[in-house]
Amino acid sequence: MNNLASYIVNDTKPNQFNISMNGQFIIQRKIFSDIYPDFPYLITFKLYIYLCRSYEWRYQRVKKAKSEMQKDLNLNRNQLNNALRWLEAHYFIERTNSHKQQMFQAELLTAPDYDPYTNTYISCKSIAFYTSELKQRNQGYIMLPADAVTNLMLENTSTSNRIWTYTKLKVYLHLYANCWLSYFGGVNPDFVRIESNAIHVEPSFYYNVKKSEKQVVKTIELLLSMDLFKVVKVGFIKDEYIGDSLVVPKSNGLKEYFVLRPYHLSEKKVKDKKLDNIRGCMIL
Repeated sequence: MNNLASYIVNDTKPNQFNISMNGQFIIQRKIFSDIYPDFPYLITFKLYIYLCRSYEWRYQRVKKAKSEMQKDLNLNRNQLNNALRWLEAHYFIERTNSHKQQMFQAELLTAPDYDPYTNTYISCKSIAFYTSELKQRNQGYIMLPADAVTNLMLENTSTSNRIWTYTKLKVYLHLYANCWLSYFGGVNPDFVRIESNAIHVEPSFYYNVKKSEKQVVKTIELLLSMDLFKVVKVGFIKDEYIGDSLVVPKSNGLKEYFVLRPYHLSEKKVKDKKLDNIRGCMIL
């Protein structure tokens, strides 16, 4: 990438990132797997992300009028109903009401297992959809700031479907899956390595999104060009992240790396206690 330098944060002015105060939502990691199939249609995948973003943890439900879903995602009623039926038939959601005069309500389920030999989804409904239970049962998930995913990304229009392809959405979400501010200052540099104006990705990344390294790198470059990620030079001492290089003083044993940092950051993650001793040395 010849112009990678143009995406590097090169001053310490504040407010270079959006600290989202609109909460977080989760996407389950299982759907990014080299043995897990892609959803049959892009609109079904986009609808699933939309339902995850709309999930009300207080009630353990998605509560949305179908007319609102149609408007938000630019779907007609048949498209919406077909996508919802597919998600329910394959154990991603479970409808909790069926009265036509009530708004749509459904539970999100722990994502099903998949048997590639029989091409079947296997329900994991017995695993409660709580973050503590998901952790305990080794059902990983990605925590995303609500601002990071907009209706414009998810709507069913020719422009959105051209820009926000299945591949770009998966790469975008997968980068968040490997982003830990307190440990790396951004995306794990062992997972996405930036050096000499080039981007390299760890093989498991492109295996999981079922694309070549070249395709994934090209997608990351597009995300950079859309200002959804920035490149930050960070400092490590004894393999521990100590802050951004423009802020921390030079010292013996300091090693510097470039990392990708999402433009949209969760307020909860930024204010995490693990960052207390580092936050003052970060450009946010």
